[in-house]
Amino acid sequence: MPRSTCSCEELKKFLRRFSERFPQILDFCTKVLESKRYNGNVILMIVDAGMTSNGVNYFSVVIPRVLKFRERFLLTEEISGLEDLASRDIGDFFEIWKNKRCWEVVKEVSKALLEFGDGVKALRDWASSSSFPSWRDDPLAVRGVGINTFQYLRMMGGVDTVMPDRIVRSFLSKFYKIPDDPVEFILFAERKAKEAGFRAVDLCWIAWLSKYDEERLRKYSDILQII
Repeated sequence: MPRSTCSCEELKKFLRRFSERFPQILDFCTKVLESKRYNGNVILMIVDAGMTSNGVNYFSVVIPRVLKFRERFLLTEEISGLEDLASRDIGDFFEIWKNKRCWEVVKEVSKALLEFGDGVKALRDWASSSSFPSWRDDPLAVRGVGINTFQYLRMMGGVDTVMPDRIVRSFLSKFYKIPDDPVEFILFAERKAKEAGFRAVDLCWIAWLSKYDEERLRKYSDILQII
């Protein structure tokens, strides 16, 4: 059997077994593609993306701070739309997290999305028209937004794709010889996910989660259900 065929079957088997053990992950991925994370609140999705762009631990750093942001600024109705988020002084957000780069990304992404309207529709309208693979020319390719953050926002905006980060690359390298170029890798990963009978976003999230042990997997799977 050719190696490519064998690798495809191995990937398919891994994805199937993982999704059978944790079916809620695929449900979560559907929520990602339907832009229903955080109850469809685009502000929290952008804050999530801004924090994630810093490469910190997602479950111990990002999620607690996003939820704290919701409590501090959304539940108090201090911020209710993209314009509020874009015009806010980043110093106001330091009580949530003292990371200037994160909040600069959040503000710049918010400003760029305002060209497409407001609310989650703005994110979805942008994502459906997003420029890829010439992503550097896209309106959201603002300062601080690299290809990983760009792809993360596209996924939350309804595009079935992957992030070309080191975890996803390492995961797929167990099955294939992967392309070095990030754009080529994304197209490669999308194709391999489809060949295995899964969505690209399924492959991406399973790659991220599969590095954890059983106990943390169950804990994190439960956390995903509330975001």
